[in-house]
Amino acid sequence: EPSNKVLTSGTMSDDQGFNYFKSETGIEQLSTYQVFEGKTTSPFDYRHNTRLYISDNVPFPNPLNMGYIKGLADEITRLVQATYGHTAILFTSYRLLFKVYELVKDNLKEYPLIQMTRSNKNAISDFKKSGNGVLFASGSMWEGVDCIGDILSSVIIVKLPFPIRDEVLEEKKNSCDNLSVFINRYIIPQMMIKLKQGMGRLIRSETDTGVISILDYRASKNGAYHNRVLQAAEKYPLIHTIDEVEQFIKETKDDTYFSDKPEGTS
Repeated sequence: EPSNKVLTSGTMSDDQGFNYFKSETGIEQLSTYQVFEGKTTSPFDYRHNTRLYISDNVPFPNPLNMGYIKGLADEITRLVQATYGHTAILFTSYRLLFKVYELVKDNLKEYPLIQMTRSNKNAISDFKKSGNGVLFASGSMWEGVDCIGDILSSVIIVKLPFPIRDEVLEEKKNSCDNLSVFINRYIIPQMMIKLKQGMGRLIRSETDTGVISILDYRASKNGAYHNRVLQAAEKYPLIHTIDEVEQFIKETKDDTYFSDKPEGTS
């Protein structure tokens, strides 16, 4: 006898719906009479409690180019100062994370700076205790981590999180008619799902407030993925300058936010 099964997830769809998920799980093989889909609206007030800033100031991503790395460091420094710390910076590469950290650390001495590494298991807990810290993160911080409250009020996404090419993706590439089909069928949906997961670190309760910043040129107004990123982030009101980032923080945070200090300090 047929049985009813329910699949739920916070991030099951990409920017264009459930087609990628259904293809990957084989659900698309089922009759349309057997599959019903829907989305539940979030209880969080994104319109009042969040803002989205997409930078036009950082060069096209090239981790071998010092101009790109310096552009990233300068933009990150300005954003951290605009939000008075309280920031998690999401990288897709530890190597780039370490390079940017070395460039910004002397300009952000007023904030506790915490580097996540593969061996540092305490980075997230140290960040939560820091008061107004700045977490340089990769790996697990992209999904499944809760930092409720003002401690995390700014999430900076350094690069769009395109998947790393592996044997599975190479096999899928070989099954496609051409590279464009492969990119649109597999690469972009995977990137969009992970992007939404990263953005989801910001608002974890009904009272959380904060800003998402994306520093990848490909998401900027002249970038190839601008419209699709906006579609994925449609809940977040768009702003255009770092001054607007700082203004939003000043309008939404109370006085204690600006005096937060690490535990054990006075």
